[in-house]
Amino acid sequence: MILIDGIKLAELMIEHGVGVSEVKQYSLKKIDYDYFSEEL
Repeated sequence: MILIDGIKLAELMIEHGVGVSEVKQYSLKKIDYDYFSEEL
C-alpha cells in the first residue's frame, strides 16, 4: 500500500478516467508554414 496526497489522487483519477467526466474539449491550432512557403 502506498499513501498519496490529494493532488496525486486527482492526477490518477484524471489519467485513468475514474470519477471524472469531460466537460469541454479544446483544439489547439498552429500555422502550417509549409503551406505558405510553396510558390503558386
